[in-house]
Amino acid sequence: MISAVGHSDDVDVESAIQQAIEQCERVLAGIEPKGALLFATNEYDAPKLLAMVRARWPSIALIGASTDGEMSSRLGFREDSVCLTVFGGDELGIRASQGLDPSKDLDAAVDAAVRGLGEGKPALCVVLCPATTVNVSDVLAKLHARLGSSACPIVGGLAGDHTISEETRQFFGVELHRDSIALLAFYGPISVGCGVASGWFPIGVTHRITRSVGGAVYEIDGRPAIEVYQSFWGDRVSGSLGEFPLAVSEPSSPEQHVLRAAMSIDEAAGCVQFAGDMPEGWLVRMTEVVPEGLLSGTRESLDNAIKTYPGRSPSVALLFSCAARKWVLGTRAAEEIAHLKRAFDRSELGAISLAGFYAFGEICPQARNGPPVLHNETCVTILVGN
Repeated sequence: MISAVGHSDDVDVESAIQQAIEQCERVLAGIEPKGALLFATNEYDAPKLLAMVRARWPSIALIGASTDGEMSSRLGFREDSVCLTVFGGDELGIRASQGLDPSKDLDAAVDAAVRGLGEGKPALCVVLCPATTVNVSDVLAKLHARLGSSACPIVGGLAGDHTISEETRQFFGVELHRDSIALLAFYGPISVGCGVASGWFPIGVTHRITRSVGGAVYEIDGRPAIEVYQSFWGDRVSGSLGEFPLAVSEPSSPEQHVLRAAMSIDEAAGCVQFAGDMPEGWLVRMTEVVPEGLLSGTRESLDNAIKTYPGRSPSVALLFSCAARKWVLGTRAAEEIAHLKRAFDRSELGAISLAGFYAFGEICPQARNGPPVLHNETCVTILVGN
C-alpha cells in the first residue's frame, strides 16, 4: 500500500487543490491512486475542488467533508485549507458509496450506502456523516449490522465548519451534499490500528438522565439539567462549553463511557444541548482534565493505535479530532498535530504521513473488533498500511 498527502492553504481555490495534487503525485511517482479523502474549509468552492481531483484521476473513489480545521504532516494545523490524501497499491481495492437523505429515511440511506460497496468484506470502512441532521449513533448501529457481526473497523468523523451550523457538507465523487452518509471502503491485505483518547476523566457521583430528546437533556436525577450542570461548574459555565463534557455510559456497562460535549445552555427551552445522543436512563458523570493536560489524550490515542496495529509498516495515520478540543486548546491547537508528528518520529514506526480534520464528532470502536462508537472531545488515530 502507498499513500500520499497534499495540503495547501493558498487563498486561490484552483492553486490550492493543484498544489495538493502535485504534492501527492511526487510521492506516488507514477502510481495511479485508487481512492481519496478530501477535507476542506467551507471557504473554498467545493465543486471546483472535486472537479479538479476528478479531472486528474477520473476513476478515483473519493469522499470527503467540510471541516472546522485541517491538519497534516505537511503543513501542520490550518483553519482554512484543503487536505487531500490518496491511496494506491497493486493488491489494494477501494470503493466509495453514499446514502442520501438519512434524515428522511435512515434505513434506506444506510442500505444504499452498503449496497453501493458491492460484494466482499472490507478491511476498513471510513464513514463521514452530517452532524446536525441525523442521530449518528443510529447510523453506526445500522451500518455495523448491515456489514455483518464481524464487521471491519468503522472509523471517521462528522463534517464540521466554523459556525456550528447546518452548512456542513459531505463529498462523494464530484457531488456535494448536506444530508448524506459517505463511505470509503478498503479491501485487500492491509493492517489497521485504532486509538481513541481524550485527556478528560470522570469524577464525582454518578447521575442518571431522566428526561431527554436526542442530544437535549432536560432532567438529570429528576432535577432540571441546567441546575445540576451549573451546581457543579457554577459561573464557569458560560460561552463555549467545550471544556465541560460529561462522561456518558449505558446502565449495563457503567465502566465503559464516552464523552459528550456540551454545546449550549438553552434557558428558554430548559435544557443543556449536547453534540450527540443522550438517551434517557443512561448514566452521566462530570469530568476533569488529567493533570498532564488535554494533549496527553493525543499521545494516548497514538499509543493505543500503535498497540493495536498488527502490521509492520503503516503507510498513513488518519486523524479525527474534536472541534471542541480545538476550541479549548485555542492558540495551542497546532500542538496537537505537532505532538503526534514528534511521537511518530520517535517511535519504531518512523516518520509517516499524517492527515485529518477537526470534526463535530469522532467515530471509532472503543475496543478491538468492537462496534463503532460516536465520541466527542476525543482524538482518534487510525494507522493504515502493510
